[in-house]
Amino acid sequence: MVVIYAGSFPPDPKADTENFQRKQAEYEAAYRCTGEPRVLCEALLNARAYLRFPPELDWLMEALGDTFRKGRTDQTAERFRERMRHVQRYRLVRDLRQKGHAYSNALDQAAIALAATDDPAAQSTIEKSYNKVNNDLEQKGPESEYYLLVARSDPTVVPVVIAQTPQGMTLNGVLQAPGVIVKSDEGGDS
Repeated sequence: MVVIYAGSFPPDPKADTENFQRKQAEYEAAYRCTGEPRVLCEALLNARAYLRFPPELDWLMEALGDTFRKGRTDQTAERFRERMRHVQRYRLVRDLRQKGHAYSNALDQAAIALAATDDPAAQSTIEKSYNKVNNDLEQKGPESEYYLLVARSDPTVVPVVIAQTPQGMTLNGVLQAPGVIVKSDEGGDS
C-alpha cells in the first residue's frame, strides 16, 4: 500500500482529525479482537498517510514491519491473505445484492469484476467465500473472525467494540470520560 497523504480537500482539520481517530480506533479494535500483527502495520501506515508521524520516523515503520514479518510464519501470512480474499468476495456480492442484483447475477458480476484483477476467482469459489463469511457473521455476529475485517473495509460502517477495563469503559479502544452514556441503536442505554 502506498499512500502519501490522506485527508480532505480543501483541508478540514477537524474532519481530518475525527476521521484519523475513528480509523485508528478501528485498527485498535481489529487488533484487540483478532491479534493480527498486520493490523498494527496498517495503523502505522494510516498514521503516516495522515501526516501524524514525521518523515524521520519512516525507519520505525520499516523496522516494525520487518519485525512483524519475521515473527509470523508463512502459514499465518497465508491465512490472513485467504481471510482477506473471502472478505473481498463477500463484500463484492453483498454490495451487488444491495444494489438490487439477484443472488446468481451478483455472483456472475463478481466473477467478471475479479477477472480484471490479479486475484480472479470462479463463480463457485466466490459463492463459497460469500457463504462462509455470511454464515460466520450470522452465527457469531461481532465475535466472527470476519466482523471487523468486513466493517473496517467498508467506509460507511464503523464497527463498535465496547469493553469494560480497570480504567473504565472503552469505546473502540478509547477510554470514555466518567458519566458518558452510550446509546444503543434501539435507543436504550448500554
